[in-house]
Amino acid sequence: MSRKRTISQINNYNTFNMFKRQLLTLAENVYIYKYLPKYIDVAYMNKKLVRSGAIAFYYEEAVGSVIALPFEELGVKDIYGRPTTIQCINALGIRSRTLFPKDYVIMYDNYSKRPIWLDLEQYAERLALITRTMDVNIMQQKTPRIYQVPQNLKKSVEDLTSDIDAGVETILTYDNLNIDSVNVLLTPAPLVVPELREEFNNLWSEALRIIGISNVSIQKKERLIRDEMSALNGGTIASRFSRWEPRKKAIEEIFNVKVVAIRTVNVHRKAKRMQRYEGFKSAYKKAVVRLEPGQTIKAFEV
Repeated sequence: MSRKRTISQINNYNTFNMFKRQLLTLAENVYIYKYLPKYIDVAYMNKKLVRSGAIAFYYEEAVGSVIALPFEELGVKDIYGRPTTIQCINALGIRSRTLFPKDYVIMYDNYSKRPIWLDLEQYAERLALITRTMDVNIMQQKTPRIYQVPQNLKKSVEDLTSDIDAGVETILTYDNLNIDSVNVLLTPAPLVVPELREEFNNLWSEALRIIGISNVSIQKKERLIRDEMSALNGGTIASRFSRWEPRKKAIEEIFNVKVVAIRTVNVHRKAKRMQRYEGFKSAYKKAVVRLEPGQTIKAFEV
């Protein structure tokens, strides 16, 4: 019993980590930045934005380029609670020189200036709970068997049921086996997977709304009334605005340009083959930044 409980706990933890990875991957890859300076690691930047809520851009003389790194606040803050002096820290733990407001630009992941990974972790835990509950409910559809037998017949019945479960045709003979003393009690469990699946889909859509991705299925749309659809779309639009605008503002400050609009393009998944294995390259959303006529970003020119 202890071993089965341990395996179940491991499966619960693995399922939670699976959904956590999926949600964090989606949140970190909503935006694609092209033609950034070579010293900016976009994957590292997106990861820190989602997990820390902010990242600082500054010119590093040692490499002769603008770079983006997480930072630590130093000294006092201004009247709005914004940092006045910071130090950036790279992945090796090496700190930059002390930076003042004129030296850096902070890009926030959203207007609340809070990391969203804590919310996504909560959604991952709830999604994992529903998934594991569905697994258990499916397993319970196998007709359970509870045998009421005398103590001296316990081993005989265990051997018999073990062979039946293994699909082995076995003939067992006993000198003393009183069939009348063996009772089978059936305790079937109701199937609740369809209800749990609908709750899972609703929860998954909520998690994607936090990220800023619309995910309302056609079947769900047919059942939703207009006000419900407007509420769902409104929440998604608000999340997108909350995450886009800080990026737009940071780009304007870093490169001294005026962003007219940010448009997103859904890049659909593509078939991918590696030797004898087939699969798909994940879909993603690409952000296209449009500047005012006549303005360019030299670092992005090709």
